[in-house]
Amino acid sequence: MVSLKSKLLIRMSSHTDTFFSGESLAQEFAVSRAAVWKAIHALQNEGHAIESSSRGYRYLPDNDLLNPDIIRSCCPEISFPLYVFDSIDSTNNYAKSIASAADAHGTLVIANHQTAGRGRRGHTFFSPENCGLYLSLIIKPHSRVQEMLKITVAAAVAAVEAIQQTSHVQPRIKWVNDLFIGKRKIAGILTEAISDFESGDLDAIIIGIGINVRKTELPEDIENIAGAINDPSLSRSRLAAALWQRLLYWTEHLEDPRLMEAYRRYSLLIGHQIIYEINSEKRSGTVESINDQGNLVVLDEANEKSILASGEVSVKDW
Repeated sequence: MVSLKSKLLIRMSSHTDTFFSGESLAQEFAVSRAAVWKAIHALQNEGHAIESSSRGYRYLPDNDLLNPDIIRSCCPEISFPLYVFDSIDSTNNYAKSIASAADAHGTLVIANHQTAGRGRRGHTFFSPENCGLYLSLIIKPHSRVQEMLKITVAAAVAAVEAIQQTSHVQPRIKWVNDLFIGKRKIAGILTEAISDFESGDLDAIIIGIGINVRKTELPEDIENIAGAINDPSLSRSRLAAALWQRLLYWTEHLEDPRLMEAYRRYSLLIGHQIIYEINSEKRSGTVESINDQGNLVVLDEANEKSILASGEVSVKDW
């Protein structure tokens, strides 16, 4: 049963420009005004900024606490497990620890802060509190293995679409797994596979996504690289819900040709000159396209075509 506190939170957080009188809330939820007052104070004690005046109660728009009730209210069609932590070492680590459960598919793990956030190639992912969204989704695969290689593509497209739905910005995808606004990285994706030890079959895939939502002071090594969405209207809880929906959709539609069409449409690199590496040799060329397998198609300076399946690339002259 949904508590009165949760009902008030969902109702008021959806209308931050509205004052709700204690009487109207009591009538709406068939409780006493004293019960409303008690629930409002409980929310305030939990850190929710709620204005109280002669006009009533108002949930302030600069609230941005990650809250499971708000997330659930934005995607009522999703019934998979949801875990929301204030602080954790890594959402991917936690997701891996519970991925063997029979009902783990679709589980979302979210954190307000990571003490040991991880990126690709052993890099750390800076995950400060109150200004980012750090989450991991558990997928139990039933597609062909070759289609599962598109998981990172699906995650990138889902992240772009979720950000577009909940903010006023348009990120682009820097192949293969980073999101940029302008020349600043605002999100990274880390996918990890878990195999069954006895059979060697793919048992689960963990999709980890870290998004910089608000500006904050950055470590020196990334201060000229990292950025943030920085849209004051964006709610992290609503972004989490939208991302959960889009991730579940695209990971169920890996063979849909519209997935690669979207990935190309959101690409930061197509038509641009890049620097890349083949056999330890640095080269430069122009990105012609991204093929249906998610590989980068590059035409080098000698007019020879290369197909890049993985690796790090940089935009020339950035």
